[in-house]
Amino acid sequence: MTTFHRPSSWSPWTSLAHELRNDRRRGRNVAPRSSEAAYHGTRGVFPPVNLHESDEGYFLTAELPGILPENIDISIEGGTVTLSGERKIENTAGNGVAFHRRERQSGSFRRAFELPTEFDIDRARATHKNGVLTLDLPKSVAVKPRQIEIETP
Repeated sequence: MTTFHRPSSWSPWTSLAHELRNDRRRGRNVAPRSSEAAYHGTRGVFPPVNLHESDEGYFLTAELPGILPENIDISIEGGTVTLSGERKIENTAGNGVAFHRRERQSGSFRRAFELPTEFDIDRARATHKNGVLTLDLPKSVAVKPRQIEIETP
């Protein structure tokens, strides 16, 4: 007599959880490496940024908790805005101190954003309040929408 076995259903989530569990057992943890890479600009997840456009210009907000304005650099070249800087977190590890969890990263970061139209660099403004950097980049007069009146002879 032949016995048929029903194949178990495969789930990508179960498979991923299984791989992560095995990595932890082997002493490998992927998350710190990927977040470190973000600080050094290869992944681009720190600082988290919102960028939106209106008829008047572009507005970029970046969450930079614990970073002083003097440790932030903003540069503009062509249509590219670049944020860079460094977050310094005091290292308290040492004599008799051991981390149980360390999620706050320190280090350098760099993020660049290319804007689709020209903006007026001379009127650009940056403000820093409560750990949030806000850039106001007004559009150039040449690219702002205009209403043209129709003349009748």
